[in-house]
Amino acid sequence: MLTVTEEARDRLSQKLIEKKVANNAALRFIRREGGWVLRPDQARPTDTTVTHRGRGVLLLDETVARAMADMVLDIRNTEAGPRLTLR
Repeated sequence: MLTVTEEARDRLSQKLIEKKVANNAALRFIRREGGWVLRPDQARPTDTTVTHRGRGVLLLDETVARAMADMVLDIRNTEAGPRLTLR
């Protein structure tokens, strides 16, 4: 399964607040041409939910969870501020 660092969980939580996403929704990885993007979505019964401080912050469906099984979601610091990164 995708490993999500504590720093990445915190950043996901911040993104939810910035985007004013409802408390019962989280961000979901979606495969797009050129890579992965995060979009707000509702949890589905078969999703894996990553939480931070009691709130769901990331949703992974079974296909995405398998595709990201050996990856790590972390933070890299840039001049523009912290950015999520997959490695």
